[in-house]
Amino acid sequence: MKKWIVGIVALSLVAAALVGYRRWRAPSGIQVLETAVVEKASIREVLVATGMIKSQVGALIKVGSRATGTIEEMRVRVGDSVKKGDLIARIDDREIQKALAIDRAAVEAARNTLKEVESSYPQRIREAEARFRLADINLQREKALIEQDYTTRDAVDRAQSEWDAAQAVLRRLRQEWETQRAVAAAKLQEAEAKLKQDEIRLSYTRIHAPIDGIVTEVAGQQGETIVTGLQTANLVVIMDPLRLEMQIYVDETDIGRVRRGQAVEYSVDTYPDRVFSGSIGDIYHQPVIRDNIVYYLAIVKISPQDAAVLRPEMTTYCRIVLTEKADVVSVPNSAVKFEAGKQVVYVVAEREKTPKKVTVTVGIRGENRTEILSGVSEGQVVATKMVMPQGPGGSGAGQARH
Repeated sequence: MKKWIVGIVALSLVAAALVGYRRWRAPSGIQVLETAVVEKASIREVLVATGMIKSQVGALIKVGSRATGTIEEMRVRVGDSVKKGDLIARIDDREIQKALAIDRAAVEAARNTLKEVESSYPQRIREAEARFRLADINLQREKALIEQDYTTRDAVDRAQSEWDAAQAVLRRLRQEWETQRAVAAAKLQEAEAKLKQDEIRLSYTRIHAPIDGIVTEVAGQQGETIVTGLQTANLVVIMDPLRLEMQIYVDETDIGRVRRGQAVEYSVDTYPDRVFSGSIGDIYHQPVIRDNIVYYLAIVKISPQDAAVLRPEMTTYCRIVLTEKADVVSVPNSAVKFEAGKQVVYVVAEREKTPKKVTVTVGIRGENRTEILSGVSEGQVVATKMVMPQGPGGSGAGQARH
């Protein structure tokens, strides 16, 4: 029992000695480890966000076929470069070729009919006009003779009847001329329209590249049969690799500070040492929800020079420059502390052992430095890293503040 009591007393004495030693060794004031000078510098306030590289609208095109038939030739593979107008694939066109032969024959027949109408009716009209003139002369002569009693009334009536008949024939031929010419021209136009329609159908059997780009997908091969219906059958996908844009996912809490024209710097994992640049061109109003967080897309067009080394679907790490000021009084970010609801810095004077806490008014906070509007002046020295004195009861001893 006595041994237990002696042991407890010994432990108490050791603990008391350790506490006393620590208090004796603890600094009596703030210990400054690192300092910096208040100086003028350029500061940028940036918004850090992630983004994704995408193809621009119209830079990724699915090329399909409106013709039904067997693929006779597929000229491209994935990765091939194509130019606008290059032949990509050819589809069986035998049925359409036969229809075109019939259409051409119909056009030729309609053209001959129109030519016949245009050549025959004018001649018939000229003949009818001549008979009418003759009948008119005969009628006028008979009328003149009847006044002098040199002819009979029957002769005058016959001349009048011949004049009426000649006039009726002439009128009918002229009307037929207009009608037959219009009918023949309409039939020719109809035949030509049918020919053009089948020529368009023939063009569907020749698949051409709509843009310059690279083939990223081939969905059909030679020998396969494609059937078109309500939906066009896609054969290949072509992408213009130089028409890229970046979609930045901006949190809903930060979107109010983002504006068109703001500069953007970004990087990708495959080029960690290279910084790309651009500017915000548009901000979409439609939100995007990812992991229950609401984002809005800020769009940055990528220059052709940068697009030459970037790829769609790459993840980007972006810094949007919200505000930029040049030649302003500033301190390192680590020098500004937040104590008791105020922004403070600790000014280090040469003749004073303990730094002096000063309340400051700050401006923009950049990536490395903070603008100081009031409280300290250029040339003063401030603490950026320090050890605070031990608090009551030994708490806080040896704690470093950055």
